Amino acid sequence: MTVETDPAATVLGAAAYVDPARYEAERLAVFAREWTAVGTASQVAAPGSYLSVLVAGFPLVVVNDGGTLRAFPNVCRHRSGPLVDEASGTCGRFVCRYHGWAYALDGTLTSARDFGAEVDPADFSLTAASVATWRGLLFVAVDPAVPDLGEWLGPVARHSTAFPMEEFEVTTRSSHELAANWKVYAENYQEGYHIPLVHPGLHRQIDSTRYEVEIDGRATVHRAPTRDGAVTNGAWLWRFPGLALNLYPSGMCLESYWPTGPTSTRVEYTFCFAPGTPVAEAEASVASSVAILDEDRTICEAVQRNLGSGLARPGVLSPRHEAGVALVQALVTDALGGA
Repeated sequence: MTVETDPAATVLGAAAYVDPARYEAERLAVFAREWTAVGTASQVAAPGSYLSVLVAGFPLVVVNDGGTLRAFPNVCRHRSGPLVDEASGTCGRFVCRYHGWAYALDGTLTSARDFGAEVDPADFSLTAASVATWRGLLFVAVDPAVPDLGEWLGPVARHSTAFPMEEFEVTTRSSHELAANWKVYAENYQEGYHIPLVHPGLHRQIDSTRYEVEIDGRATVHRAPTRDGAVTNGAWLWRFPGLALNLYPSGMCLESYWPTGPTSTRVEYTFCFAPGTPVAEAEASVASSVAILDEDRTICEAVQRNLGSGLARPGVLSPRHEAGVALVQALVTDALGGA
């Protein structure tokens, strides 16, 4: 499908960033129908191990069922109690924390506590969600009919072949909350126009006047030469709606984000490094990424306040710098059927 990305034709109004009804529509039309990276396959490598996540308001649980990964809503079929309370752990079956209905790890109802023959287990199995792994990363989707993960990744997979991702070891995970609509953050990620003003440290390292964002389908590839003219040997990749992957020969940063409300966003970081990477080097890399995020948080939250003030008016996007912003807006609009 071809999506219009002309910056002059794609500027969302302020209501798109504050309206609760719009948030609900995007949850269903965007985040329920796309893959979301939620961590690494190592988190559910052992039989019986599980990972519970809340993605854009959708409670999901991923479990290793004897070597087969499965995903379900973390919602009991009886009266919607939680199957697991902890973010991660190990179990032999799911037992609802509300009334004790029990399910095998393949989702089959095995016990409806204190019910008799009036409950047919076949009618109350858990509904499957989608789960898949790619090069050690773990993805989930609410929609059981989501496209194949490799096909969905497309350009991200192609541009990452040179990096030994499977050899990298997880060193740090961190979660961050932003008081801004997820599109404000996504659009901020898609341009280097703001770097000289918002990221002085990064601006000293790269030539932001030559920052490029190449659109490749529903993904973008970011490039910027260093100040000394050297071309970075990394890859900065993004895929709609909320996957960002920064790759280097010595490590990577997986960034995944999703909305937690009409005007709030959660950002999850997973940092991985090659074995033998000096601790100081890894810590410096993590600190730099988090500092840049904090700078983005400040400006995104200021933009969000202005969007909610009633004073924001339609703007204009730069064809040179903001084609990636136009892509975000066009893909969201397309997902909502052009609304």
